[in-house]
Amino acid sequence: MESNYKRLGDYIHKIENRNKDLLVSKLVGLSMTKEFRVSTSNIVGTDMSVYKIVNKWQFSCDFMSVIRVHKFPVVLKIDDEPVLVSPAYTVFEVNNESELSPEYLMMWFRRTEFDRYADFKCDSAIRGGFDWDALCDCLLPIPSIEKQHEIVNEYNVIQKRIELNNQLIQKLEDTAQTIYKQWFVEFEFPNEDGKPYKSNGGKMVWCEELEKEIPEGWELNFINQYIKLSQGLAMNASNKHLVTEKGIPLLRITDLINRTSEIFISNKVDKNVIAVKEDIIVSRTGQVGLVFRNKIGVVYNNCFKVNPFPNLNREVLYWFLKSKMMYSIMNELASGSSAQLDLTHKQFYTIKFLLPTFNLQLKFSDISISISNQLEICELLNVKLEELRDLLLAKMTKVEKAPI
Repeated sequence: MESNYKRLGDYIHKIENRNKDLLVSKLVGLSMTKEFRVSTSNIVGTDMSVYKIVNKWQFSCDFMSVIRVHKFPVVLKIDDEPVLVSPAYTVFEVNNESELSPEYLMMWFRRTEFDRYADFKCDSAIRGGFDWDALCDCLLPIPSIEKQHEIVNEYNVIQKRIELNNQLIQKLEDTAQTIYKQWFVEFEFPNEDGKPYKSNGGKMVWCEELEKEIPEGWELNFINQYIKLSQGLAMNASNKHLVTEKGIPLLRITDLINRTSEIFISNKVDKNVIAVKEDIIVSRTGQVGLVFRNKIGVVYNNCFKVNPFPNLNREVLYWFLKSKMMYSIMNELASGSSAQLDLTHKQFYTIKFLLPTFNLQLKFSDISISISNQLEICELLNVKLEELRDLLLAKMTKVEKAPI
């Protein structure tokens, strides 16, 4: 082991700061992406004085979850507002920030190699689990504090660019959703003179089922009149032979969200379950109502592949499914089926869709495609930035030795 590898326990110590005076009220949990998340726990009647306070530059971790989620849930508090975490969590901080930067240490915790290490220690331990002693026994390279700051700054530059891209992605999506709402919900699409249709005397007809007026020439029907659903691949004993080391990515919900894939399927799989770039994918179990596209791979059983018939433009369908209204509808439909949310074909086909005229669909498509192209560029850039960030994390094992 190189001399710049040091025992972590020599640089950190536990903090036992309880909320005895009830001065802190914000309760948070730890996400698998190593970030704080707002807690959804019911705390009515709970004694909050025993909860632990986490202040700036302090860490909070959950040792108990490592063996279950195969990750080490740990978060560094980087802002000034103190928060509360479960009494079962461990809170700690570095002894001396002039020797070990908290941000540098958090970078080390973000490495996939560290998660694998923690998972391995769980399996190899006599009692099972990853605990404080195991954390303290970890060895990591600790270069000069100047080098640590340099590495942290490089990481933060990349992370800031990713965050800016995410903000741009959100603004682009909001813009497309606003246009969709104006045109197809409020019926204020441009008329022949380029003015809002409904507010400028556009011809409307009464729709008994919706109990409101709709533009002339539009039709309301069940969505199965306009789309076809394809069920994803259900993994079981009969098709486990399709799993390969390399091949077509299996698109589980976690892979769709995180743009990763840990499972690959042979190209001998039924072609009907393979998604191409233009396909629209909708999650149907657990996290119901998430909508994706520009994904290539084998659709897993927890998702639908949704393809429109020729009378429905793909862009119109995509932004219809992406709307907050549709997210709520799909979750409501799925909630009555079982303990776990499960949106079936039959339930999905009960959704009603108001079909605009095809010429109007094409006009919307021209606008939304330009937005979609910009979205794709931002997403691809984020993929490259995340690869660069992961490369920086991987290279932390090769930093220079600290001066003796």
